[in-house]
Amino acid sequence: MDKNAFFATKAVHSGQHGDPVTGALVAPMFLTSTYEWTPEKMDRYLRGDKDGIFTYGRSRNPTQNDLQNKLASLYDAGACLVTASGMAAISLALLNIVRPGDHIISATTVYGGTYALFSEVFKHLNIEVSFLEKMTDENLESAIRPNTKALYGECVYNPTLEIAEIDRIAAWTKRKGIVSVFDNTFLSPYLFNPLSVGVDVVVDSTTKYINGHGDLIGGSICGSFEFIDKIRSSIYQELGPVPSPFSCWLMLRGLKTLHLRMRAHSENALIIAQWLEKQPQVLRVVYPGLPSHPQHELAKRLYGAERGYGGMISFVVEGGITGAQRIINNMEMAKYAVSLGDLDTLVEQPATQTHGKIPPEERRRMGIDDGMIRLSIGVEDHRDIIMDIEQALRG
Repeated sequence: MDKNAFFATKAVHSGQHGDPVTGALVAPMFLTSTYEWTPEKMDRYLRGDKDGIFTYGRSRNPTQNDLQNKLASLYDAGACLVTASGMAAISLALLNIVRPGDHIISATTVYGGTYALFSEVFKHLNIEVSFLEKMTDENLESAIRPNTKALYGECVYNPTLEIAEIDRIAAWTKRKGIVSVFDNTFLSPYLFNPLSVGVDVVVDSTTKYINGHGDLIGGSICGSFEFIDKIRSSIYQELGPVPSPFSCWLMLRGLKTLHLRMRAHSENALIIAQWLEKQPQVLRVVYPGLPSHPQHELAKRLYGAERGYGGMISFVVEGGITGAQRIINNMEMAKYAVSLGDLDTLVEQPATQTHGKIPPEERRRMGIDDGMIRLSIGVEDHRDIIMDIEQALRG
């Protein structure tokens, strides 16, 4: 696949091939755990020539390879490694950088599962994490230590939809010799490519927009070939967070329509965010595509001007947790569920769901109001989504 091809062409064609035996246009799914050896194959393997050699499903699978090649193409990355979940991707990417006694700088506002990984699991591994509310150069200089090895952030913070000034932060990490890792789940490679502005490693929960159909769990890590190969040959095989070939096959199918789906999500979300701003029951609407968003110009510069601002909206209503729950419970078409990026519109309350394990005072420090509602806007007709929210606000 020509690396200079346009995104839509890469989404459809990269990383995939037909079946040379039958001529099937769609490559078959390789449902096998192990592979037969031949003398020629063993000879090549022992000489270090492992190109195209498959040994065991815990290391690689042809269907998995196709998916990784497609994602690497979409991110213009040296390589990609897919995992069984987004949290596995975050964990492996960081454990490829840090060891016990090392230090990570992280944004304060991160997904609840990531916060638990940093504050509980990494703590037991003697890996310390410092959380910064604002990643200004001054704050970063104050946080850095001799043992700081990695910086972690989200391209769009979950669920506050704050935008990280990623190019500036990546430039700072380069000067300091620190590896930058950013979660791009809310945007996908269609809307934004962190690697293009200097980020070292990008992780995604492929459960969300990359797959887009709400029928699997997965994750991905994209970066340099050396970084990915180091993970694959060590902790990936030893810890074993391998996605099934079926999940990889479904993601390959989903990626073919990523550009179409992201356009629909973004177009719907902008219309609905503009409508929400006019509703008297709504105290505040947070959407990067709105001029009222504090970092609207930054979002426009980084990604939104050409392709859109994504499908995620947060808004705040009166009444705290109970007020938000009343409105959510009144929704009829939108599904009350965690996760995001599905074709269906999903609604959830961060204070009790995605960030429910985080202490209230810490949630407030992250900017998560008890009355906040997070919407993952689907691809239904925007008029039906608005009618559903409208009747929920009235009820």
